[in-house]
Amino acid sequence: MNYGHANSHYTHYTHLSQRQGQISANPFAVHPLPTLNINGYHLRPIRAEDLVTWCAYLTRPEVSEHWSWQVHSPQDLQQFIQVQDWSQNLAQIKFAIADHEDQLVGTVGFHTYSKPNLSAEIAYDLAPAFWGIGIASDACRSLTNWAHQEVGLVRVQACVLDTNTRSLQVLQRCQFESEGLLKSYKQIRGQSRDFWILSHIKSTKR
Repeated sequence: MNYGHANSHYTHYTHLSQRQGQISANPFAVHPLPTLNINGYHLRPIRAEDLVTWCAYLTRPEVSEHWSWQVHSPQDLQQFIQVQDWSQNLAQIKFAIADHEDQLVGTVGFHTYSKPNLSAEIAYDLAPAFWGIGIASDACRSLTNWAHQEVGLVRVQACVLDTNTRSLQVLQRCQFESEGLLKSYKQIRGQSRDFWILSHIKSTKR
């Protein structure tokens, strides 16, 4: 069981800021984060002290088996607490899903952001101790609606390994629509694997 969509993550950081005055600003950072509907949990920025906890559950086999993101140490997660250049296609953002003690239990965020196309890909993960109680669905739904209403994205998409049934169920509960199966879309531990692509399109109803 796994809740992650991370097929576009990388471990090299050429997109990180070298000179902050010359970068494209984070399009997500200027908007207040949405509240979660599930009691006792909230969203906040990721902090340096979160990285050890985050890495500890990301490297568990039951979490990592359904994605291609390679995380070996907290250092591999440093980009999420650094300023990134959003003119680069490797830029991405994650927000902490925190409990009532403000401790990280999961993350949710966006990558593959396209300003011209008003689109981005959502990704999330959750510590196994918190699976099955609706946190992932609530975070995915809240951040997707926020991306449409506050950030102005028309399209939010997700790519999910075909065996990742729990993540598919989360997306279906959040009214993402399947657009088809991407055959041999990505290499997972030396094997070509198929991924479902799903999308949530901003409503034009008034």
